[in-house]
Parts: sequence; C-alpha cells; structure tokens
Amino acid sequence: MKRFTLFTFLYLALGICLTAIALGYPNLPSSLQRSLFGSAGMSYIFCLLSTFPFWREKTIRFYRSRNSSVILPWLVIGFNIVWMFWEVQSQNWTMEAILGAFSRLIFVLGFAEIIVITWQVNSEY
Repeated sequence: MKRFTLFTFLYLALGICLTAIALGYPNLPSSLQRSLFGSAGMSYIFCLLSTFPFWREKTIRFYRSRNSSVILPWLVIGFNIVWMFWEVQSQNWTMEAILGAFSRLIFVLGFAEIIVITWQVNSEY
C-alpha cells in the first residue's frame, strides 16, 4: 500500500521548484542547469520511492544494524549547510552561487527524512 508522508510532498515541491528555476533562467551556465535538473530528477525519484513501505523499512533496518550511525545524518546536514553558506559567501551572493547551493538541498532533505524516521522508531520502542 502506498503511503504519502510530509517528505513525499517536500520532495515533490523541491523537484518542481528546481525544474521551474532551471527552465525559467535559460541563460544559466550549462553545468548549473544540469545540476538543477539532476537534483530535480533525484527529488522526483525520492518522492516516488518514499511512498512505498520498503523505503521506511530499509531505513529502520539500517538504523538497527548500526546504532553508531545516528550522528551521521546530522553531520551530513551540518556539513552541507556550512558548505552552501561558504560557497555563496565566497562568490559574493551571486545568483549562480545561490542556485548551486539550492540544488544541494536534496541531500539535506534526504538526511532529514532519515532523522525523522529514526525518531519515530525511537519513540515506538
């Protein structure tokens, strides 16, 4: 049975925003446009996969097999946010830098979902 969660809609919204940005700015460098389309595609795939029960079960199984990996999603999220701010600040807040950082939000969202799933598992037991 398919199951829609908050993250399903967040992945869908991120994919739509990234696609709209990539199509709305035709003068972007091709590497940035490719990055935006790639992140949008991954977002659509994650949106589809997050509706199936095996997505949550796989995360729970991974969490239970490696209890020491609880801090890993927090580190990845923190590193990505610091890296995004560093990159944007070093390029003087240009539009290309902001959009490049925006295309990396898929990683932050994916690891945030892992954190929420592990919180749900911990609250159940």
